[in-house]
Amino acid sequence: MKLQVLGCAGGIGGQEGHTTSLLVDDDILLDAGTGLAALDLDRLVRIDHVFITHSHLDHVAGLAFLLDAVLGKRTGPVTVHASGMVIAALRRHLFNWVLWPDFGMIPDEAAPVLRWSETAAGVPVTLGDRTLVAHPVNHTVGSSAWWVHNDRSGFLFTGDMASTPALWSTMSEERRLRKVIVDCSFANADRDIADRSLHFCPASLLEDIRSLPDAVEVLIYHLKPGHEELIMRELRQHSGPRGFTALRRGDTFEF
Repeated sequence: MKLQVLGCAGGIGGQEGHTTSLLVDDDILLDAGTGLAALDLDRLVRIDHVFITHSHLDHVAGLAFLLDAVLGKRTGPVTVHASGMVIAALRRHLFNWVLWPDFGMIPDEAAPVLRWSETAAGVPVTLGDRTLVAHPVNHTVGSSAWWVHNDRSGFLFTGDMASTPALWSTMSEERRLRKVIVDCSFANADRDIADRSLHFCPASLLEDIRSLPDAVEVLIYHLKPGHEELIMRELRQHSGPRGFTALRRGDTFEF
């Protein structure tokens, strides 16, 4: 199983120019931010499944353009997996014929290019030798982290989140967990903003992941533009034996 980082920024104009989108092998996408622009049409057509963590624009803007790009070029639909609340938000506020057409009805209702698949927390979705499991996290309503693994190893992609002790308690028992990709959006001086917007700063992230085994590599994403180096410096100053690495566009990992 191969993971490729197409985008991982917490906004535009910073060190990482594209927002969140992670490609698993050639056919599974985790979130659909502006990082999708890295793919040409041939690679876009190969995407069969999109797993969405939450409905914020920086994580779903590319979905609208993906569906438009592959329309008429596929033999089946793109299946979008998310919680029921996230699907409802996307249908009401994005694919509503006002901001964007409803691709769940294009080219026709019987055979659309978009198919919705509501996922339940803790229920595995198996695609070949890969399994994805949603875990609720503390962010906007309906937000989920995705635990992605094969029979050997895997990674956790939290999406955007704030303190969620139950997630770390569950994942600390998972022997196949090798890497965690986790939000740390703000510097410690902005902890009030981080808390109110349901994101992490270094201090709150370190408090939350105490139960995570030190052997698990922690990769930081969603750094706010202009604060990337400060956030990473604050993490490393107080992390003890645990190491932290800033995720980069173009990073690839094998599991």
